[in-house]
Amino acid sequence: MNLAIDSSQSSGSIALQTEGRIIYSANFDIKITHSETLMPAIDHALSFCGASQNDLKAVYICNGPGSFTGLRIGLATAKGIAFGLQLPLYAYSSLQLCALSATGLGKNILCCIDAKMKEVYFALYSPTLEEIIPPQILKPENLATQELGEFILCGSAALMMQPLLIAQDRHFHPLNNLLNIPNAAGLFALGEMLPHLHTPQNLAELEPLYLRESTAQIKLNSQR
Repeated sequence: MNLAIDSSQSSGSIALQTEGRIIYSANFDIKITHSETLMPAIDHALSFCGASQNDLKAVYICNGPGSFTGLRIGLATAKGIAFGLQLPLYAYSSLQLCALSATGLGKNILCCIDAKMKEVYFALYSPTLEEIIPPQILKPENLATQELGEFILCGSAALMMQPLLIAQDRHFHPLNNLLNIPNAAGLFALGEMLPHLHTPQNLAELEPLYLRESTAQIKLNSQR
């Protein structure tokens, strides 16, 4: 049985897979922190499926970019489970996970995630999720001026980007909003779609993909 965790956004999700089938999937969008919900959610999932942690064979994690606190909690949880049970840990980008729902449509995919502070995380992928532009961070108005060709637009910042892209006469296709909600179960699909990235991570070296300093660090630097 494989466990997938995504706590990169304000909402989180977990999933369980066995013999290539998803047997449990849950999203949670809550006001309290992931630290209070993630482990209870995992315990409930295993109990609901009549399993225990000893049945786990691998852990999949979404390691950013995204919420600084959520990324730290999710990665610490995944590392703890992987280390304690001696399991392989596989990591994928939250932008890849979000773009997954737009694959197979024959067009490049621009995935944009709200980074707060009037910025967006983004990456441009081929129709098969090969990286064209790696994960970066920009102000929305600056991203809208980029020459990206024709693409499908998805991600939590898609609605924010649409009027800016229209104003720049960009040729894009917005994804249905319901498909802009990623789920950890997609991490299993990424493992199959991107075999060259399906490599067990070194637990000591794996770090969240932040792309910028935390808000607290930015405020501290501005006071110096």
